[in-house]
Amino acid sequence: MVITSFLGSWIITESVKSPEDEMLELSNAHVKPCMDYWTTDTAFIDTISLEAQAMKLYVKGEYQLAIEAFQHFEPKDKDEAMYNLYLGYCYLKSDFSNLAILHFDESAKLFNKFELIQLSKWYLALAYLKKGDQENAVKILKGLIEINAKQRYAAIDILKKIDVSNNPIKSLRLTLGL
Repeated sequence: MVITSFLGSWIITESVKSPEDEMLELSNAHVKPCMDYWTTDTAFIDTISLEAQAMKLYVKGEYQLAIEAFQHFEPKDKDEAMYNLYLGYCYLKSDFSNLAILHFDESAKLFNKFELIQLSKWYLALAYLKKGDQENAVKILKGLIEINAKQRYAAIDILKKIDVSNNPIKSLRLTLGL
């Protein structure tokens, strides 16, 4: 009787969840603020520029205001990758996944440091998850694992959860501890 009621409630709960909801949950669980690599660089000495003001808002977690500040200046060529990374993150946190995807993709193309390229790709994968585009997210996550990126363990975790969410039997077995 208890097992029947458990199975019944599990089936109802699982059938109500959409794949997009699960991708959104996965994305939100792994989105952490990116460290400020831009204005903490010793070469960055300007504290009153629009760049500095935008980054202050970013660091405070005021992402919508940071978006407005970022949109009021044109980054120098050498700063364009950082600009796209942080603006993409602000869009991601403000639920503008499509704009986040554009900026993360651009930052991944513009960076020349391995760690920052992979960081951009990590956020790009999370933006695809948030959008509900599992196919592109999985492709990027597998790429991060293959090249041994810093984010590989989190990527493995996400891929396992995606696999379980796509297979109700695996989900039930994990729920029951089998």
